[in-house]
Amino acid sequence: MKRIVEIQQDYFFDAENANKYLKDAKNASNSRFSNFLSSLKKLNIKGKYLEIGCGPGILTQTIALQHPNVEIIANDISPEMIKLAQQDLSKDLKKRIKYKVGDACDINSLKDLGKFDLIYSTFTLHHWDNAELAIKNLYSTLNDNGILYIHDLKRVLFLYYIRKQNGFFNSIRASYKPKEIKIILQKIGIKNYKIKTIFPFFMQSIMIRK
Repeated sequence: MKRIVEIQQDYFFDAENANKYLKDAKNASNSRFSNFLSSLKKLNIKGKYLEIGCGPGILTQTIALQHPNVEIIANDISPEMIKLAQQDLSKDLKKRIKYKVGDACDINSLKDLGKFDLIYSTFTLHHWDNAELAIKNLYSTLNDNGILYIHDLKRVLFLYYIRKQNGFFNSIRASYKPKEIKIILQKIGIKNYKIKTIFPFFMQSIMIRK
């Protein structure tokens, strides 16, 4: 059950594809993010947040509304996604959300952003060109006692071998198994972490505390 990367990130650099993703994300946002949002509320982290792979900004705005005392810098590798995210922001959200083009695999796009109490990423781990480098870069951008919270799909046997080639099943094939994530974290030297399978069984969370 070899990991197979399903698409290139430049797919999201196209305006038409970015708009299609925005439409799909709006329709699926409740089911896609409900578990993550519930966990985030329980963590009750105050201060400064960094979102990696914000896409069209749907999750960013939801988190800002649910956590009115935090500031969020949200970045995405695609300029088209950033353009969509910046549309229709209320006056209050414009003060607390800053969207920037950036890449977790490029430390130069992160180093001028400062340090963060929470860095989070949803459904992007399987897209990263170099997951080990990205996690290392993000970990270095945390404040002391800060949390890196990664929420993503998990590669599972049953779904891997279904012959469908749509985005969901391709993403399953591109995602990581928990033991692969453990190996990555061990290489970096990260010891304080927890990997948890969450409902449904093909999703997982990685919680890393500095």
